[in-house]
Amino acid sequence: MTHKARLKVFLEQPGFSVGCVNLEYGEEEMKSFPLAEVRVRVGRLLVNIRERYGASLRVDLIDPRNIVSLFGIFRYRVKSTEPVWILDGSLIFRGVPEWEALQNSIDRTMEGRGRQG
Repeated sequence: MTHKARLKVFLEQPGFSVGCVNLEYGEEEMKSFPLAEVRVRVGRLLVNIRERYGASLRVDLIDPRNIVSLFGIFRYRVKSTEPVWILDGSLIFRGVPEWEALQNSIDRTMEGRGRQG
């Protein structure tokens, strides 16, 4: 069985937790969410990724406030103010890359492992 390439995108999600209750942002709160525009741009890239690579690339969207991601946060110096893109354990971008640059990075990794999508 061939190992799938894995892309992790650290990006703060709208919402917050109070005790054990997760509260999602509503339409009004989203207007003031600092990363709202960034989320839209990342979303477009994720659609492109799914269309091009389908099931050959595993994509994980990770909220850096999640305690489970603590190791990755320290390892890659993730900040809640910008997305961080990790491909097969290597940091490839901070912020929102252009589609061509992201596609080239993914293609190089997948070609190097013989898994072109």
